[in-house]
Amino acid sequence: MKVTFIMKKTFTVLFAFLVVSAFAQSEADTVKHWKITGLGSLTMNQLSFTNWSAGGENSVAGTALFKLFANYTRNNFSINNSITLKYGLQKTASESLKKTDDLIELNSQFNQKFAKNWSTSGLINLTTQFDDGFNYPDDSNIVSKFFAPAYLTIAPGISYKPNDYFSILITPVTMKGTFVMDQGLADLGAFGVDPAKYKDTIADGKIKIEDGKNAKIKMGAFVEFYFKKKLKNDLAYESKLNLFYNYLQDNNIPKDIAPIDFHWQNFFLYKISKVFSANLFFHLAYMPGDVFITRTTVAGLEEVTVKPNDKLQIKESFGIGLAYSF
Repeated sequence: MKVTFIMKKTFTVLFAFLVVSAFAQSEADTVKHWKITGLGSLTMNQLSFTNWSAGGENSVAGTALFKLFANYTRNNFSINNSITLKYGLQKTASESLKKTDDLIELNSQFNQKFAKNWSTSGLINLTTQFDDGFNYPDDSNIVSKFFAPAYLTIAPGISYKPNDYFSILITPVTMKGTFVMDQGLADLGAFGVDPAKYKDTIADGKIKIEDGKNAKIKMGAFVEFYFKKKLKNDLAYESKLNLFYNYLQDNNIPKDIAPIDFHWQNFFLYKISKVFSANLFFHLAYMPGDVFITRTTVAGLEEVTVKPNDKLQIKESFGIGLAYSF
């Protein structure tokens, strides 16, 4: 579809933009203006049982993580870029391969300092996933895909950075877009986009007369708190908390609930040795504009129920394995 092609091109352009802004240098720039750090890790978990009286099931699981930071500073101008890629799989003896983790997140923030700790800033954030997602144990109905959803945030504002490891970004007018580029999911109204419209006929049942929307645009106020520091020589901590208040009407949000999106991501990395480490990822999210979609079969016909997701979402992962920092 034409829209899908456009969104794939947009993703490509944004990715290229981050990479180029991180690595390209003009003749006037030198390597000394760049600080590039990163982390790659692979955590594995394997269980095997043979004649084990207490019971158990053979399984193997693994998660790959890659984080790259490329920051540029020259005089009063700076660019902070980051890429986070994460993917995990699990296989048990009785079940097929399952996805346990999936994330693509790109960030780029531009800053022009006008006072000691203050800058005019602009943030671009794009978040999506690699692979199809399912609401297990139901592995027949896809609930998410690459760019379904994708979240794009464009936030111009001011930032406060009193030191190297902490900053606050404040933007009074921010664009936040939700994109669902799979038409089947868009028709259901997945992730808060407007669903397809149908008409009922006696002979043919429901007939679609209008496709579901592939995008939903919000405008509102945005604030982000960011912390990244080595707490000890062998323990690093990264935290990002952001809040978004939607100025626009959202019919998916009940009237008695404030239209506020909330995300708090926390990442701990503990170096056990030069090549082994333990990591903990903890993510709290609250997005009342999103929806739950459930499918039930009644008298041989599938019924789809859509209701607001006004619950606190929690995601946690812990792993021990190989890791390399640079």
